[in-house]
Amino acid sequence: MAASGRPTVRDIAKHAGVSVATVSRVTRQDPKVAPPTRERVQASIDALGYTPSALGLSLAYQRYHTLGIVLPGLGGPYFAELVQGVESVAVDAGIAVNVLGTHFRPDAGRSVQQLAQRTDALVVQGGTADEDFLAELAQTMPIVLVAATSDRLTTVRTDGRAAAREVTTHLLEAHGYRRLRFLGSPNGSPDPTSRYLGFRDALADHGIAEAGGPLEYGFEAEYGAMAARELHASGDLPDALVCANDELAFGVMATLPGLGRSIPGDMAIVGFDDNSLAGLASPTLTTVHQPTFELGATAARIALEATGEPGAARLPLPPDDRVLETRAVIRESCGCPA
Repeated sequence: MAASGRPTVRDIAKHAGVSVATVSRVTRQDPKVAPPTRERVQASIDALGYTPSALGLSLAYQRYHTLGIVLPGLGGPYFAELVQGVESVAVDAGIAVNVLGTHFRPDAGRSVQQLAQRTDALVVQGGTADEDFLAELAQTMPIVLVAATSDRLTTVRTDGRAAAREVTTHLLEAHGYRRLRFLGSPNGSPDPTSRYLGFRDALADHGIAEAGGPLEYGFEAEYGAMAARELHASGDLPDALVCANDELAFGVMATLPGLGRSIPGDMAIVGFDDNSLAGLASPTLTTVHQPTFELGATAARIALEATGEPGAARLPLPPDDRVLETRAVIRESCGCPA
C-alpha cells in the first residue's frame, strides 16, 4: 500500500496476478482484455477498494510534449550540465523542457504535482521530493530519479560511494596522509551522503579515524571559503581535505592561500564532479569525473521512451537501477606532480 493507505495500481496487479499494464487497460475499459481477466481484475479492485484518481487518468492519457525536470536549485555547473543532458534528448524528440527548482521548500510536493499535471514525464534529482510521494505519482506517469537509489523507482546514478573511496585511498596510499577530514553536509541529499560513506570506507580499510567530524556547510564555493577560514582559525589543518563537490574545493583553494597557507603544501585537497574549471585551477584539482551530461541524457531517454504513443496510457516504469561509470582524475592539488 502507498504511504497514504490507499491501494495503488501495483497492489491491484499483485492481488489479481496480472501486470500493471493489464490493470490500466481494465480501468480504461479496453475491449482487448479477455472477459475472465477483466472479471478477476475487477474483483481485486472491488476487494481492495481501488479508485483510479482523476489526476491519474488525466496524466495517463493527455500529452503535453513537455518533459519536466525537478531540481533543488538552478545554480552551479552540476545542475547546468544535467539540464543540458536532458535538453539534448528532448530537443531531438521535439519535446519542450520545464524546469522546477524546489529549493527544499516544505510545499515541494505540491509544486511537483502541479508540474506533473502539465508534463508527459519527470526527471527528478534525488533528495528534492519525498520518495513516498514520488512512488505514488509514478503509478500514473514515467518518473526517473537521478543520483539516488530506490527500490520503488527507476534510477540513474553513479556510484559515489565507490568513487569517493577510490580517491580517498589515493590520498592514503600514494601520499601517506593520515589526518583527513570531509567537507560537506552528509545529511539529507543522497550524493554527499554516499561520498561521505565512501570517505569513511577508505579510512576504515586502513584502520584510520577521521581527523575531525565532517565540516557541515552548503555546497557552493562560498561555503568552501567559510570552511577554509574556519580551518585556518583553528590552527589545525588536516593533511588532506575531501570535498563533497568541486565547488567547495574551489572555495577552499581561492581562500586558503590568502591566509598564508599553501595547497598542497599545508593541506592537500580533492573534489568531486570534475567540472570544467578543475583542470584550469592553480593548482589543478584532483577530483572524480562523473558523466553528469550523460546522467541527464540517460534519464531523459528512459522517461520519454516510456510515454509511448499518443492516445495510449503511459505505464509506470518498473523499479530499475542504471549505474554509469566514474573515474578518478589525479592532478596537482593532492600532491602529485603536474
